[in-house]
Amino acid sequence: MHGDLTPSTSLTSIGTSAPASPEPPVASNDDTTPSVEWIPPGIAGDLASRKNYPDQVMSPSGLQAAGTEALAQLSLAPGQRVMDDSQQGTYDILIIGARVAGASLALLLGERGYRVLMVDRDLFPSDTFSTHFLNSRVVALLNQLGVLADIEAAGFRHITRSRTYIEDCIFEGPMAPEGAFALAPRRDMLDATIIEHAERRGDVVFWERTHADGLIWEDGQVTGARLTSHDGEHREVRARVVVGADGKYSKVAKWVRAAAYHEVAPLRSVYYGYFQDVTPLLETAVELFFVQDRIGYIFPMQPGLDCLALELQPEEFAPFRADPQGVFEAIFRALPGMAARLRDARLTGKMMGTAGIPNHFRQAFGAGWALTGDAAYLKDPSTGFGIGDAIMQAMWLAEALDATLRGADWETTLSAFQRRRDETFLPAFEATLAVTREHDGTEDDLAWLRGAMANPHTARAIANRLPSALSGILPAPMWSYLKATAQAFGAKPAADQTPVPA
Repeated sequence: MHGDLTPSTSLTSIGTSAPASPEPPVASNDDTTPSVEWIPPGIAGDLASRKNYPDQVMSPSGLQAAGTEALAQLSLAPGQRVMDDSQQGTYDILIIGARVAGASLALLLGERGYRVLMVDRDLFPSDTFSTHFLNSRVVALLNQLGVLADIEAAGFRHITRSRTYIEDCIFEGPMAPEGAFALAPRRDMLDATIIEHAERRGDVVFWERTHADGLIWEDGQVTGARLTSHDGEHREVRARVVVGADGKYSKVAKWVRAAAYHEVAPLRSVYYGYFQDVTPLLETAVELFFVQDRIGYIFPMQPGLDCLALELQPEEFAPFRADPQGVFEAIFRALPGMAARLRDARLTGKMMGTAGIPNHFRQAFGAGWALTGDAAYLKDPSTGFGIGDAIMQAMWLAEALDATLRGADWETTLSAFQRRRDETFLPAFEATLAVTREHDGTEDDLAWLRGAMANPHTARAIANRLPSALSGILPAPMWSYLKATAQAFGAKPAADQTPVPA
């Protein structure tokens, strides 16, 4: 899927008073993070020379007051600095979490002249649980961030086709309008590249292998965090704003008691692994297999390397967990055409899996804090929107934080950010739930499909009549997304027919 969605749903305002969030549902990586051998160009030297802590504090540029209310809330006079060059523990923004969401935000704020500290418990480059897939819209966002050239330099294949298998019937078409393409980079490379750009292009300090142990509160407002480095050193860091970009089981969200809404329990279990020497298609394509109520994926990465993934029914997770690689490979070899294509393939690293991904939005901000990425908005990975949504949130949040740090009202500005996020992402959220809940057809349905595919003239007739028929067949969220995608390919806007209920 690709293309931007048109906001179609308005939400009522979310209050800032939040009940305690429940503990996250049990989900696990069944194995340790695989060792990382690849370091992107230009990063190795930086990693070797990176200092754990800053020697000096640099002043941000371009900070001008445009109002008084937000700065008054932060106990600042217009234009006043929180820190000066003698205060080493104070920053404009502290970002907890340095994956795509946090690193993109740090890059954008650092380029605006703000002093940013970003911390993460992991050592980078390193892998993390991910969908990996970047549709053409996300590729354009990476270009806007200025990191695309470095990612392409690593040799990731341009994905220009999309192939879908319904049992043994195949549908294939362009992945995106002519000239556009998708990518599927590994997260060790993607995250490290954005971090390197953030450090190099702005006033951004990065402490890896650093845990956040809790927040600092003063008069009901978050003013910093307590941190512990990998060697046990404890520090208290102050910041004008603390941002939680710490993922689906966000500690920051728990500490601020951010309310969750539009909650849906996990729908499918997921396993994936990186495989070498899968026989490729003639044209590079993302492949989806809908077979026996499972969803299989092939994401082409660098030449000779693919990410293979399976979404399963929840009841299949326990037997899968007992022998992840064996069960995974047996199921994948049974998919159409895959026995021959996997003949010489081999797993590199270990299988990664989770019992399921919860689905929800979270309250996006409060006094002195904000959330972004999976910490703020989470859904099943079946549609592959997660990385792009994280970057879009970072862009919007950077704009909002820039405005408030220049003097705009905190509550008004961050409320507008949250509404923008919710109204833009709710259609994709609902579409993701719809496609994840969708079950395969009956044997009779499949017989009709095979009959249509066996007769090219019938298939052509169906294709010619498809647009007028689909709005009355698809659930509303899926129809809404299809319209946006078709229009990206040049379709003229058409009057809606009444879609079927979701």
